[in-house]
Formats: sequence, structure tokens, C-alpha cells
Amino acid sequence: MGPSALDADVVVVGLGAMGSQALWRLAGRGARVLGVDQFPPGHDRGSSHGETRIIRTAYAEGPEYVPLVQESWRLWAELAARTGADLIRRTGGLMLGPADSTTVAGPIESARRHGLRYEVLGAAEVRRRYPQHRFAAGTGFVEADAGVLYPELAVRAAVRAATAAGAQTMIGLPVTEIGPDPSRPWVRVAGRTLVARHVVVAAGAWTGRLLPAPAGGLANRLRPVRRVLGWFVADRPADFAPDRFPVYIRSGGDGVEAAVWYGCPQVDGSTVKIGLHVRQGLDEPANPVAGPRRPDAADGRALAGIVANTLVGLRPDPVRLVSCMYTLTPDQHFVLGPRTDLPGLTLLAGFSGHGFKFAPVVGEIAAQLALTGGCQLPIGLFDPHRFDQPAGAPG
Repeated sequence: MGPSALDADVVVVGLGAMGSQALWRLAGRGARVLGVDQFPPGHDRGSSHGETRIIRTAYAEGPEYVPLVQESWRLWAELAARTGADLIRRTGGLMLGPADSTTVAGPIESARRHGLRYEVLGAAEVRRRYPQHRFAAGTGFVEADAGVLYPELAVRAAVRAATAAGAQTMIGLPVTEIGPDPSRPWVRVAGRTLVARHVVVAAGAWTGRLLPAPAGGLANRLRPVRRVLGWFVADRPADFAPDRFPVYIRSGGDGVEAAVWYGCPQVDGSTVKIGLHVRQGLDEPANPVAGPRRPDAADGRALAGIVANTLVGLRPDPVRLVSCMYTLTPDQHFVLGPRTDLPGLTLLAGFSGHGFKFAPVVGEIAAQLALTGGCQLPIGLFDPHRFDQPAGAPG
């Protein structure tokens, strides 16, 4: 099972959003750490591309996330200062939908529980303040602590900071197997077995393929699906600049029923990015090895319909479409931590389309777990055992 000497204190499998940050946080603690990825940092084959991602603080998905995203803000600033990279920009955030929708009621609950500053706007005030939005009826939630992240730059910056702190990387080599062990877990890559004191598994959509069975059926609970992002030309780009057009999330109404979608301001001088997050029938399975299916005309029409019905000043035909992957869990909360039946491994998985903003704090969690066996941050919601199936249950 490999040489008697350890190849590293910790091997990190996958150097996307979470793995790159885990590599940085581990190296910063002086650990001898080795990161492995089949693609170069900042690639477009997984879940960590698309030029911009949203960061928000009053979290619709649950108040439990707020302390983690607050720590992420601090760590993003630390990474930017350390590398000199422009990784984040505050734009404010606008959530629009029915008053009782998760999109609006969720952030209100998080803000109230954690004492965050926010505003609630009626539809007329939304239209007055944000004339780019068609918004006939509903409620707006506004917070200042939101903005955009630049994902490809962020991944590359984290790897760069990690290597500057002494981390080593193996790029262009796929991992084929991971072996749990209480003291000497191992990773098979390019016909070689890497042995470490601990392994952090941050393989994104590949995680279910690499986890040893049965792991409580967890592999079958991690579901890679396809999503499509579209970019639309603004007639007046200044109206959609970051200082005038905050990141937004919308749900329901205005001709787009039973859906949740989002948008980011233009950061390239001309185009605005729009993406569908939830809609019935949207979850097309994705094979990570082959990659998600390329966008087609139907994808363009779906996004064009959203633009035509809900925004003013964007040309309705996308000038660019890009596919990416979500890895969904059944409850769409993350999987973070160890499993008793996978000794020596820490799992970072199932980020369900809303995880990128948490990347540095997830990296910090992974570093604490890998080096100390414990974590000072609240992660009970993300227990990897919560989906366990009884022995013999169907997958």
C-alpha cells in the first residue's frame, strides 16, 4: 500500500473552490500538504467557473449559515491581501419575490436572528430604486453585505498562496481511488499510491465516484446536475454597473412561475450574467467525466424569457451560454466533515449551487478537522451521516 514514509501530512483531492482553499489553510499552518487535480486551477470542467459568483450574508437557506459567511468575508479579504488579487466587490444584494417566499422571508429571518442591517421594500419602491427590474408585485429585501466574487481568479489565488506557503501540487493527473485508514489513508493517482496522515476529499461532482462503498449510501445522495449560465448585452451598460445594479435573486411571478433565478452586474463593460437556480424539470443529470451537455437553443430561450419578462434594458438574446455542474444533496445543505466508516478522510461535498462564497471558511474547517480532529466553527447542519441508509437498503 505504498512506501513506508508518508508522502504528505495531508493530501487534498481536488483543487477547485473548496480544495484550493483547504490547501491554502493547511499550508498556512505549516502542514506538509499535497494537492492533486486532473485539471489546472481555474478550469471550466466543474463547478467553479462563470466569471462571477454571488456572496450574501442574510442567508435565505438558513440562519445557521450566517456565522460561516461572516468568517468567509474575513478570509476572502485575507486571501486578496496576501495575493494582491482583486477577488471580491461589494454591490449590495436585492432579493425579490412574494413576501412569504424563501427568497424574501429566509433572509429576513437570518437578518433578525443575527442582528444584520437590512431594508424591506414594497414593489413600487423596488421599481423606483431599481428601474432595471420589472416587478409588478411582491416584496424586496435589500442588504449592503453582498456582492460578487471572481471564481477563476479566486481558485488560482488560493493555489498560489498555498504554494507560496510550501504546498506542493500534482496537476493533470486524475485520482482513481481513495483508501480510508485511521493513520495512513491513501490516494491512487497515475499508478502511484500517495500515503498521508489525512486526506481531504474535495472532488466536486467526482466525489460520489471516488468514495469507497458503502459509506451509508452517501455516494448515491450526491447528485451532479447540469446548469446553464447566460450573458446578455445591456443597452446602457452603466445602468448595470456594480454600483447601480446589485446582485439579485428572484422567485415566482412576473411571467416566470415556480422558479428561482439570479443575476450579477456587468463586470466586462457590456454584458449581464443570468442563471436559473430552481425550476421543475431543471435537474438534468450530468456525467462529470464527459462533462455537462453543452447549451442549446432551448437553454437560450429559457433564459431569454426571464430577461424579457423581468428586466429592462437588456437585449433578450444571450450572446454567450455556458454549462456548469451543481452537486446536489437531498436537503441542498453541504456535506462537511468525517465519517466513522471512512477513517482518515474529511469530506467536502454537495455544495448544491450556493457554496462558492463559503470556500475559504470551508477550507479553514477542513484544515482544523484534518490537523486536530475537531472544528471550532458550527458545522452540525452538514453532518455527512445525516443521509445514512439502513444496511441493505436500496440506493
